Amino acid sequence: MANSFELHAIDIGFAPDPDIVDSRSYVGVPIWMWVESPTEDTFGPLEQVTPLGGFSVTATAQVTSILWNMGDGTTVACAGVGTPFVVAYGAVDSPTCGHRYARTSNAQPGGEYTVTATSQWSVTWSGGGQSGVIPLTTESSTTVDINELQSVNVGSAR
Repeated sequence: MANSFELHAIDIGFAPDPDIVDSRSYVGVPIWMWVESPTEDTFGPLEQVTPLGGFSVTATAQVTSILWNMGDGTTVACAGVGTPFVVAYGAVDSPTCGHRYARTSNAQPGGEYTVTATSQWSVTWSGGGQSGVIPLTTESSTTVDINELQSVNVGSAR
């Protein structure tokens, strides 16, 4: 029954937006992650009732968390859909789901980190006097270019 659900990977919301040409961020600058336009089939809850013989089985699929593999060896676990970034927020940490890179992505293939969002689905079912939980996952990914800002101190001329 769990396999009869049409569950889809999330559309990744990410700041800086990797879909903008020449979009990049920098070491130590907050990265925001969220579910862009969540739907029943990308985040849940999605309910299905299936007749089986003389009874019906009711199943509900819901994302319980999203594991973000940030491509730098770090995994960030986030509950909920996250908070979409708005430019007016400035360079502050996401209140719900974020990361700060410690190294540039220069040494990575293509000079970018690959970020993978794995949605952890829980399908709870009951029927015919029985019940259970079936775990499922869906996955989507994007890339992010992380650079480094450096400053140079110049003495004043006297």
